[in-house]
Formats: sequence, C-alpha cells, structure tokens
Amino acid sequence: MESRLTRDLQSSIRASSDRIEWARNLCRLASHDARQGLESQSAAAIEAVRKSFGSGLEPEVAAWLMLAEGIACFVRGDFDLARDRIRRAYGIAAAMNARRAQPSCAAWLAHLEFNLSSFSAIAPPLQDALLLAGIDDHQALARASLVMADGLHFSGSFRSARRWYDEARVHALKEGDDATVSALLHNVAAFRAANVRLAHALGTEMKDEARRAQLEATSALSYDAAIGTQSFKSLSALVRGQLLLVEERFDKAIEALVSIPMQTLPERLRCVLLTDIAWCARGQGQHETALDVARSAVSEMSEGVDTDDLVYVCARLSQLFASFGDAALSRRLAADTRVAMDRHRSIQQSLQAELLNVERMVLAERQRNSPA
Repeated sequence: MESRLTRDLQSSIRASSDRIEWARNLCRLASHDARQGLESQSAAAIEAVRKSFGSGLEPEVAAWLMLAEGIACFVRGDFDLARDRIRRAYGIAAAMNARRAQPSCAAWLAHLEFNLSSFSAIAPPLQDALLLAGIDDHQALARASLVMADGLHFSGSFRSARRWYDEARVHALKEGDDATVSALLHNVAAFRAANVRLAHALGTEMKDEARRAQLEATSALSYDAAIGTQSFKSLSALVRGQLLLVEERFDKAIEALVSIPMQTLPERLRCVLLTDIAWCARGQGQHETALDVARSAVSEMSEGVDTDDLVYVCARLSQLFASFGDAALSRRLAADTRVAMDRHRSIQQSLQAELLNVERMVLAERQRNSPA
C-alpha cells in the first residue's frame, strides 16, 4: 500500500517549478523508497537528480542527494559508505547553512552512529537535529526523536524513552511516514525482547516484559502487513524466535530462527543467531548439532558485537559448553560474560547521561520559545 508521504512527495515533485524544491522532494522520495525496500526505485530517483544537475550541484541539493545515498547504503548494509555519505551530507549542510537539509542530515547521522554503536558520537548531531528543526520538520523530528528514544531504551530507561517514542510517532503520523512508524514498533519490540532474553540467559525470568514484547512484535508484524512492507522481516523473525526460545518452545523457535538468511543480518548479529539456534538444538536433544553450531557461534564473535549481545552470547555459550563437558571453555566464556557486563553497564550509564543532558537542553529551549 502506497503511503501518504509517498503520494504527497510525488504530487509535490510533479507540481514543482523550482529545481531545488524538485530535487529535495525527489531525494526524500528516494530515501523513503529505500527504507521500504524499493531499491530500484530509490536508485532511479537518485540518478535523476544527478543527471539533472550534473557537476553544477547546489549545496542544498548536494546535501539531500548524499543523505539519500547514505540512507540507501545503510538499508542495504553498506555501513562504511553510508557513514561517509551521511557525514558528507551533514558537513555540507552545516558549512553552507542549508537550513532545510541540516536537521534531517543531523538526525540521520545520529541514527547511523547509534546503529554502529559509536555511542560517544550520537549526542552532538542529535542535539543539532532537535534544536534546528522547525516545528513542521516532521522528517527530522521523527527520526531524531526515535534515536533519542532508542538510545534511552538501550541505556535502561524505558520510562525516559517513552515520551520520545510518542514524539516520533506523532511526527511520523503527521507526515504519513509509514516506514518510520514501522521502525518504531519493531525497535520497541526488539529492545524489550533483548532485555528478556538477556535476563533469561543470566537466570532471571521477566514474564510481564516477555508478554509485552510479544504483543508489540505482533503489532509490528500486523502494521507491516497492512502497509505492505517486509523491511524488518529478518528482525521480526529473530525477535519472535528469541521470545519462543525463552518460553522453551524450541520447535517453533528454531523454525523462526532458521528462516533468517544469515547474509541478511549485520555481521555483529550472526553470533547471536547461531547461539540461539545452538540453544534450541540442545533443547530438542540434538546435542551434536548444538555443539557444531555453538562452535560456529564462537568463531563469529568479534569486537564489533554490541556489548549487550556479547553478554548474552557469552552467557549462553558458557552454559552450553558446560553441558558439553568443555569446562575450560565454559569458564573462559563465563569470565568474558562478566567483563562484557561491566563494559555494557558503563556504556549504558555514559550514554544515558549524555542523552538526558541533550533532553534538558532541548526542553529548556522549547520552554523559552513557547508562547507566554
């Protein structure tokens, strides 16, 4: 189903008599198409802008164009190129005072840094996005609010995150941006599921949180079915599989997990998927398969794995290898679990402090600018 944002952008593109406005809307449409999995349409729109301007790109158009290319790269998993393009977009917008482009470029840069676990780099562009965006700049405010919400949720404060999830939803709905609403629903479910499976791996049950995560995951899938997108197909299967694993419904869990093509996941998540499959295999009594997959999970562990995922993987694998009789590897992984947990808590505390500081500044600025 075509979103209202798509229809509005297409209408504006057809009606525009200003080249810069035409290019801005076409780049925004390219970004939106990329996020909905319409890669060829996105590429065609980007090429149309490049062909129209040639080497005579206006600074604002250059910023929007690089942002669109960066978002397309991010969606297809080319994170290095995505970072290069979005940083360039933000740099051009800031240097040339392209005020229409700068908030969105800043919001997407903050989004990228968060997703690449560059937590110390999130606050500056996020602050810019939230302070520079006009009240009707729904694209920038929806994305920046979602980054703030995700960051606070990841840092352990859903209570603080809730108001920003609400803001992200309001701005996305005002613009008819189904892709952002879908991302929001999936992110809430994914963070809740991550908390549930981590607690379970460390020996704690979170039944109420698991129930909420299951409801939110179902809601996200229903929304995607209604708008006709499959952008989060692999993430949905991973969340569903992890929640079923916690419930010890191993047959259903492994059915969901093995449906995920490994190449569709970022490298940092592959050890998580393999660990879950190994745990389910052991739960089904398939010990040889579980051991082989667990060894593969160990080989996939790298420095790029997020700290919360590393805690989870090490804790689960430590228990698995203990059951396989490999006491030495089990002890090593148990020690790695403690180290990763200490690091994760430190990252959470630091990120939460930085984001709450940004929040205070933004809310204070809004208060100063509000009508008396």
